[in-house]
Amino acid sequence: MGDIQMTNVPDSWRPSGGSVALTKLVVPTSIDGLTNQENELLAELAEVWTRHASRNRKLTAYYESKEPLVDFGLTVPQSIKDHYTPLGWARKAVDMLAELCVFEGFVSPGVDDPFQLQDFMSRIGFTSVLQQAIQTALIHGCSFLSVIQDAENRPLIRTHTAESSAAIWDYPNRRVKACMAITDVNNDNEAIGLVLYMPTRNISVSRSLGTWYVQGSQPTVNGECSVFRLAYKATEVKPFGRSRISHDAMNIIDGANRTIVRAEANAEFYAFPKILLMGTSDELASLSADAALKLYMGRYNMISKDADGDSPTVTQLAASSMDPHLTMLKSWAAMFASAMNIPASSLGIVSDANPTSADATEAQREDLIIEARHCDRDFGESILQAARLVARIQDPSVSDDDLMKLQVDWKNPNTPSSSMSADAFSKLAGSIDSFANSEVGMTRAGLSRSEIVRLKADQRKAQAGQVLDQIRGMRQQTEQTQDDGERQTDASTQSTVAGGGGLKDSFDALGVAIRAGVTPESAASMLGLKGIEFTGMTPVSLKLPEGGGNEPEQSEPASGTTQKA
Repeated sequence: MGDIQMTNVPDSWRPSGGSVALTKLVVPTSIDGLTNQENELLAELAEVWTRHASRNRKLTAYYESKEPLVDFGLTVPQSIKDHYTPLGWARKAVDMLAELCVFEGFVSPGVDDPFQLQDFMSRIGFTSVLQQAIQTALIHGCSFLSVIQDAENRPLIRTHTAESSAAIWDYPNRRVKACMAITDVNNDNEAIGLVLYMPTRNISVSRSLGTWYVQGSQPTVNGECSVFRLAYKATEVKPFGRSRISHDAMNIIDGANRTIVRAEANAEFYAFPKILLMGTSDELASLSADAALKLYMGRYNMISKDADGDSPTVTQLAASSMDPHLTMLKSWAAMFASAMNIPASSLGIVSDANPTSADATEAQREDLIIEARHCDRDFGESILQAARLVARIQDPSVSDDDLMKLQVDWKNPNTPSSSMSADAFSKLAGSIDSFANSEVGMTRAGLSRSEIVRLKADQRKAQAGQVLDQIRGMRQQTEQTQDDGERQTDASTQSTVAGGGGLKDSFDALGVAIRAGVTPESAASMLGLKGIEFTGMTPVSLKLPEGGGNEPEQSEPASGTTQKA
């Protein structure tokens, strides 16, 4: 064990109203059981986490509407500042975009459930977990998906937020080089459990009695770090993305919060207009605050004359209007809506003009929809990498070509109306063959992924019933044909048996005629036996020899016939 290096987070910034303190991380320069390279990566990961921990906590405070009031300290009383209500604009900006990035599953050409990923997602609740990871990625700029194996060697996907993890980027290979995730803290909010995702293995590290030790390790599948980033608006300079709650967004929120506080202070004076009393007695002028308020709120008020007998003068001072504050708030809202690509109406700012049409409302969401499509593309790449690793763990023999065909299915962020979807579907179905029964067509019709699965199951059930009906009908037809054939055979046999005597007589007569020298064709025609084919052979009678013996002898053929051997 090497020397201890303190890397706890500085306490220079703490959000007002926040109850959760920043986690402290204390790591040594060397841990027994780790290689030199792994110890160096751990030290670098701890430094990365320390450098970003304070800002990540600040972003969380803005998202949870717990940001401190950034005030100039000029006009607003401290009692009002201590009880002000922050605006939830940061949460609105994040959630509106996150709600348009809806993951629906994986698809591959010609396969209903590619690589059995549907069962895998159901087992770990991947859809819900991924949605939370997307939300935290928009808050802090990135979150992480890690692929590991459980005790039964089944794949698992874990998610890590930027508040509890840190990563190092491999620029030449454009992937995560190493990652550290805090998995456990003690009562003093100090990290006592870590998972290190290194290039060759995943390592579980724990701390007990101030000493860090390796609790267990697991080799990676392909010799690469098994962590994948979900980054919002990543660039070459910032591969881990940037927060949707940007600096300009936070400054606009601070200005809007100040406007709200000033309006709250002005409302106090607006509710109780100030009254100026001139020429009153010393007794009235020296009233306590409670007595003055009681006099102000009283139903009947009387003021006596002063010592000189002059009547006092009562003047009501006009309170300042609330309109300048409301106008300023609308200006802040317009600036925030423009920066976040969201409609100003989503911030509670209602226009005094006529209600906007459906097309105008859709046009206001166009920029946000375009941004959601870009997020789906960027997030989808990392999700695909994690899914391909899961498929390889489940079946090591799967080919790279098949894995490259895997795609992520996202819900259409545009969400057109039902009538528009139906109209587009009918037009495309009439011009493209097999479009109506394809998954692409069903998606264009506005059906969700689960609805498509249920519909295809119903279609297969109906088709199976039709096939069974066809088989049943063919079987009945075959049995009917066989019955008819048997009945015809029986009738023919009965007819032959019934007229058997006449037919036998005809053939006997035919034989007599042929033996008498008549040609077979003429004899058959005379006897009414048309259609009979003759072999050309001559009838022969066999008998035992008159002189005895066992061998039969042939009788002489009838005159006029030709004997053929």
